[in-house]
Amino acid sequence: MSILDYNKQAQQIENARKHSSYRQVLGEKLREFRESRGLTVYAVAKNGGLEWSQVHSLERGDKNYTIDTFLGYIHGCDLYMFFGEKSNTSDSHDFDDLIKKLSENDPNR
Repeated sequence: MSILDYNKQAQQIENARKHSSYRQVLGEKLREFRESRGLTVYAVAKNGGLEWSQVHSLERGDKNYTIDTFLGYIHGCDLYMFFGEKSNTSDSHDFDDLIKKLSENDPNR
């Protein structure tokens, strides 16, 4: 991902953030990823052991979902996850930090 792509993505997130919850912003990003991989809602549901309605609901961000549903989605899309500790624990965790870390640690770059 180039710096221009990152800046565009960051701006899209900021715009979406003004009108949406974090859950909705995350759902939009997950849907965009799924579609970019050519996966259907049904394929993600089948691969992740979910109902299609759970996948659809997670992408819309219209209600809370369980960690099991989220991890099923991750598995169904063949995504990877990582966890890291912030170097400065006095800073609050921020969604922008997460997006930045995701782009920095993309194994496909």
